Amino acid sequence: MKESCIDVVSRSAMTADATPVVLSSTERFRFRFMPMLVDNQNNPEQSVRGKLLLERKSKNEKYFPTDSVAPCEKVTRGSAKNGDWVEIELHSEETYNLFMGLKKLYDLSGCMNGIPFGSARFAQIDSSFSSFLEVIQNDPSAARMIGEPQNFELIKILLQLITQTSSHESLKNSLSSLANENLQALTTSASLEGLKRVEALMRENLDNGKEEFWQQKVFNENQWVLAQIFSCPCTIYAQKAFVGGKSLDNKGGNVCDFIYRNKMTQNVALIEIKTPCTEIVGKPYRETYSMSLDMSGAVNQVLNYRDELQKNFSTLTRDLEEADTVRAFSPKCVVVIGKISTLNAKQQKAFELYRNSFNNLTIITFDELHQKICDLMSVFKEDSPRPVDSLMDEFSIIDEDYPI
Repeated sequence: MKESCIDVVSRSAMTADATPVVLSSTERFRFRFMPMLVDNQNNPEQSVRGKLLLERKSKNEKYFPTDSVAPCEKVTRGSAKNGDWVEIELHSEETYNLFMGLKKLYDLSGCMNGIPFGSARFAQIDSSFSSFLEVIQNDPSAARMIGEPQNFELIKILLQLITQTSSHESLKNSLSSLANENLQALTTSASLEGLKRVEALMRENLDNGKEEFWQQKVFNENQWVLAQIFSCPCTIYAQKAFVGGKSLDNKGGNVCDFIYRNKMTQNVALIEIKTPCTEIVGKPYRETYSMSLDMSGAVNQVLNYRDELQKNFSTLTRDLEEADTVRAFSPKCVVVIGKISTLNAKQQKAFELYRNSFNNLTIITFDELHQKICDLMSVFKEDSPRPVDSLMDEFSIIDEDYPI
């Protein structure tokens, strides 16, 4: 019982089954203590009973014996015959897990007022969180004091205390009891703070030319940023993903920076990340501009990823579990590259003509992506004007692929 919550299901007015205590477990072996809470009127301190359950299964079997609907043979105290004996050794880890599980069960039993009817879930909270909740619930003046502006530093400390509690279940239960307006205020403040931090991180590093920084520190740790590119709900599926392309000598494999997956259809999108310092346009060509070598290379690279993924899709996804299902229905390709604020009017025109000529390929710059974060921040600032990004005051996107 390593979880902080204990599920209790009553079997009678005096007994209830509780969450099993897992002593040890592998793919083919499971050793558990199956507890039962009892309302022992004669000896209240003796409130837990149960049985040790040791099970094995073969590698090809899907279920353990007690999970299967098929009948299985078992040995119990009542079925033991004269001369029979059973020895079950507990290793040190198993003994410790049993001790900790029993401790939680006895603690719970001491706090319950009889056996609950039906099913119930109990969450363990640490003493500091429990004391804080007790003060807020029983002392209205203390609650009002916390809401005063001069006590914002205290609120920060209390939030740190609450969110560091070992019981996330108790935190969720507390949040669920908040009034809608209080929960909305808390959610808005937390969301706005998260947006501010990412906005500042991107703004302060728009001259950072390290690909690894953008891939790991920004996009991998804040996966929702790249999801702003899409008009459908998407989440990261894989990073540095192999999409095929190796020759017979095992050379030349293609590795895509990010693969995002549509949460609803499981269709994937391939994302190639460059840096804000990567040049977008190249030399002048008559009355326009050619694209830079890095730009055309990045585009051809991600298109090649898509081609290799579709060619090798069956092989690459053959061993995936059902939960990892992906689809490749004409995957969308994305290139994140450069800064549009570095381009003059003619260069911007050439860039727009170039990127809008592609079907199912999106090219977006780092400062455009940064502006999306600023626009999200404005949603949470009802009393503030729309934030203006100095990097974007000469250009704004109006395109159905970039909903702002």
